[in-house]
Amino acid sequence: MGGTGMLGGQQVGGGAGVPAARGPRCTDGDLFAVVTDLLREVGYDRMTIDAVAARAHVSKATIYRRWDGKAELVVAALGGRQVGVHNPPDTGSLRGDLIELLRATAAICVADCDLMQALTFAMRTNPELERLVRRQVLPAGRVASTAILVRAAARGEIPPEAGERELFHDLAPALTMSRIVAHGLPADDAFLTQVVDQVLIPVLRYQHDRPSQA
Repeated sequence: MGGTGMLGGQQVGGGAGVPAARGPRCTDGDLFAVVTDLLREVGYDRMTIDAVAARAHVSKATIYRRWDGKAELVVAALGGRQVGVHNPPDTGSLRGDLIELLRATAAICVADCDLMQALTFAMRTNPELERLVRRQVLPAGRVASTAILVRAAARGEIPPEAGERELFHDLAPALTMSRIVAHGLPADDAFLTQVVDQVLIPVLRYQHDRPSQA
């Protein structure tokens, strides 16, 4: 049976004896860009695998061989956008590392503000998407901050148990996102430095008063 289709950016099945026409291969990055573009344009609920396949010039079968469905594909696309945050530079100090971390977080917030708002809304009505985001995307966001705290503890800048403080892991992204998304204000270096000096470092260096030994 004749017919044509696209598989991984290559046109196949052009008919008996007809060489397949080759086009540019669709990389994961290309596919994820299509996913995020569609999310911005139509939202999660109206985005379909058919639309992704059509715009990326790949077959639906190609997508389903890698991901079980729309939620899994969206989560993979989100993970691909956080590489800069996941690989923070080692500046040699806790303060410097935290400022670089917040700069990367702010850059993502500025670039993906509309995307984050759309996904936050979609998670309220899509339990599978919410489950995957909470299980895969949010924990991945701690990779960078955890690496920073391990280095700081090794340098003696913070107590070893500081990395287990949930308050720090919640505050670091929340304050940056609130500034940009909720208040519409720039998260410039002056603001980020203030957050680091007045909030994050004090939280990390806080030590509970220990009862005196009789």
